[in-house]
Amino acid sequence: MFNPTWFYVGVLYAAAIWLIRRTGIELPKRVAVFFYALVFLFLYLPLTQDYVSLPADFLKTLPPWSELTRDHSVSNPQMNDLVLQIVPWAQQVRESWSSFHAPLWNALSGSGYPLLANPQSSALSPIRLLALPLFDLGQAMTGEAALKILTALTCMYLWCRRRGYPELASVIGAVAFGFSTFIIVWLHFPLVTSACLLPAIFYVIDLLAERVTFGRFTAAAALWAAMLFGGHPETASHTFFLALLYVLWLVFVEKVVRPKFFLTLGGAMCVAALLAAPLLAPFAESLTRSKRYQELKANPPRAEVPYSDWPSAMVLLQPHFTGQVPLEKPWGPAHAESITGFAGFLGIAAWFALLANVIATRRWRSREAFFLIATVIVWGVMMGWPGVSQAFHFLFRLAANARVRLLFVLLLAVQSAAAVDLLQRGGRRPFLIGIAGACAVLAYLFLGSPFQHSYQIQTAVLACAPSIIVLLVATMVALTMKRRELALLLLLVAIVAELWEAGHGWNPTVDAKWMYPKTPAITALEKLRLENPEPFRIVGLGPVFFQNTPSVFGFEDIRAHDPMANGRYLGILRNLTTYDPSEYFAKWNDVSTRLLDYLGVKYVMAGRHGNMPDQERYPLVYDGPDGRIFQNRDALPRFFPVRNVVLEFRDDVFIQRLRAHDDWAHTALLEKLDVENDRMRLDFLAPRAAGDTREAEAKIVSAAATDYRLHIRAPRYTLMVSSIPSWPGWKIERNGARVDPIEVNGGFLGFAAPEGEVDVRVWYDPWSWKLGVGIFVLTVAALAAIGLRRRVSGTSYSAVPAHTHQSA
Repeated sequence: MFNPTWFYVGVLYAAAIWLIRRTGIELPKRVAVFFYALVFLFLYLPLTQDYVSLPADFLKTLPPWSELTRDHSVSNPQMNDLVLQIVPWAQQVRESWSSFHAPLWNALSGSGYPLLANPQSSALSPIRLLALPLFDLGQAMTGEAALKILTALTCMYLWCRRRGYPELASVIGAVAFGFSTFIIVWLHFPLVTSACLLPAIFYVIDLLAERVTFGRFTAAAALWAAMLFGGHPETASHTFFLALLYVLWLVFVEKVVRPKFFLTLGGAMCVAALLAAPLLAPFAESLTRSKRYQELKANPPRAEVPYSDWPSAMVLLQPHFTGQVPLEKPWGPAHAESITGFAGFLGIAAWFALLANVIATRRWRSREAFFLIATVIVWGVMMGWPGVSQAFHFLFRLAANARVRLLFVLLLAVQSAAAVDLLQRGGRRPFLIGIAGACAVLAYLFLGSPFQHSYQIQTAVLACAPSIIVLLVATMVALTMKRRELALLLLLVAIVAELWEAGHGWNPTVDAKWMYPKTPAITALEKLRLENPEPFRIVGLGPVFFQNTPSVFGFEDIRAHDPMANGRYLGILRNLTTYDPSEYFAKWNDVSTRLLDYLGVKYVMAGRHGNMPDQERYPLVYDGPDGRIFQNRDALPRFFPVRNVVLEFRDDVFIQRLRAHDDWAHTALLEKLDVENDRMRLDFLAPRAAGDTREAEAKIVSAAATDYRLHIRAPRYTLMVSSIPSWPGWKIERNGARVDPIEVNGGFLGFAAPEGEVDVRVWYDPWSWKLGVGIFVLTVAALAAIGLRRRVSGTSYSAVPAHTHQSA
């Protein structure tokens, strides 16, 4: 299959470089070509051929795919979240935008909950939107990965140049950040969609510190908004923490700006929040209803700092010190969270070099002094130092704070550039002191490590070999008087090799055939869907079709594997069945519950040897080498009328009745009821007259994920229930008139149908999305109007060209 990803990414990057140069920023073409060449080589096969750069072969371990292969080896099992969450969400977002619909609602998981309000879907990320023309899902994921690395490289280079570092030193700093283990390990996650912009935030802070202009103010706001759109609020909060320290240093230590500078940055962040309102408003609406929020409310995060032990410190400095994770099982603790703070060992040497230089020159107020102090603070947060770590975790108690390692790699990368700049300006002695300090750290790693076998020592030596080569080359550069530029190029090559060796296994090159291939069972299920046009749901037994994977094929699953899933809905599943959504790989094994009928589960997928206790209720409709499909004859429609309404105000009694509830087809339980008139109250709650056997009838005229049209014929006021989980934004219209929804059965959408024939529309149209888009449009219009007015009046400014760097 022809793969145009390399060409498309190249065109986008060339256009971005052209725009950057048009603004007057100095970015040599040779540097841009070098960055593109690095990314092209790093992702060569996925960019040019029929491969993907993510562990799609994890599907080998899951039925139905696992039933068709004897080879269940996985290239990187630690990144299973990509296959089970990130890629399916990306597919849903792409499908929605491609059909010219905003990706507001995820109807394919958890019986339905907001999609855009889940930031990790990256539904509004500029990088995801730019990758939409790549119609193949695998190619799109590779294209996004390439764009992220290119963004990280370019932004870091520009910041280093703004700091006054020479071109080659800036390229070294860019490579150290762009190919750091943090960026590479989390490459396909929204984590890096936000993180790749981190250097740009500090770049615009420096610009504003130099001179406040409307253009720079707008750029700062746009960058913060883009980081928020990236889809990882934790990364934005960690960025804010380091940026705040940086600004405090500029104001109170270096005193290069006045305290009112806070107002400028605060204003930029407020404008950024307004620009990001299309995401922030739905997110705020959903947060307190989410699974993650409710779990943390019930079980607050513990005080201990994750990955702060000695083994985690070792792999933080040398990712493969205990083994080639994830390619082999390490002899000591190692995890994706713990190894992601490595930006090359030159960064460690750079810290010692800058420390020696600051002490020798007494430049206590220099920017490099800030980098030294900030590195110590971030290290203290990571390693759980008393006071520092506790304060940080108190401020960011809902965040995964092990990922503050992003700040660590940024600081190491910029210090790598600063150290090379120091050497080029004649600071050979502190540079050599830095190398000696790094060697001392290596020695300490070996002396402090609990080696028990000779192969463990050999593993550690091999892991350190690339870093030792970097230090040897750096020493050669320091001692070289002639052709130092050539020696620095050799150092750059050594750093690239070191970082690629540390991170290459995390994004394995996998044959694209494993990108959610269709098995005979999946094809059979698609055929059954064509034969049953009305909406229905499925469920897989045990590990079959783990949560979110069915969404890639457009199948609606009642399970959900998402921190932002509907917490109340998952609570109903937990209380009424054996399903436990708190488990990471939660399995559905309860086929006797009548809740499956109510949720509209028409087909149950089982393994190759799966069977059903009630074959009359669940006849077999497909039996193949990859599994079995059973039809649920008692599955109820998405909307249907009920004969009986039970109103119970007492919470504890209501929960007991809900657990004992078994007559979903005829009876609905309500905790409250706002009636339209007395007739509705009597028809709902009063006993029927003897012999009254008339029943309401409902027909689904049309159905889409967020829009249903019904025709109802009712002999009296009738309660219509649905298996759509109740959520703000669902609206109901009867014969053109809006009516309020009624929450039924503990957390589902319902409404009243009056006597007679009624045409009803039920659709999802959240106010939060409308409000967010409205705020975004007004903010953009206001910024454009202010900019135009300034240009007409001659008071606008363009960014200062990058050659006016501050001195180092």
